[in-house]
Amino acid sequence: MLRYLSFFGLFLFTSCTWNEIIPVSESDICIPEEQYYFDVVQPIIENNCVGCHNVNSGSLAILTSFDGVIYALNNYSLKDRVTSLQMPQYGSPPLLESEINIIQKWADCE
Repeated sequence: MLRYLSFFGLFLFTSCTWNEIIPVSESDICIPEEQYYFDVVQPIIENNCVGCHNVNSGSLAILTSFDGVIYALNNYSLKDRVTSLQMPQYGSPPLLESEINIIQKWADCE
């Protein structure tokens, strides 16, 4: 009987992933690199997003600074809206596939 309980315990322990056993702390969450943002991502944001997402627009997501873009990633699903082609909105020129990939990889900290 003890052997069956040991086997069941081993099965239960190995069926969990490391993230399920050890909770993720805030320090484990990636923060997209700031320098890459300024070198590569910011020109895309400035050319395609800032026209509507600035302090004078009344938009909730203000994308005129690194902190504003990080805030939009965390609170307004910026990456999902870009990758699902919801942004830029209809009527604006769409992002190129390469621009979408750049934003997605940067937001995923790759």
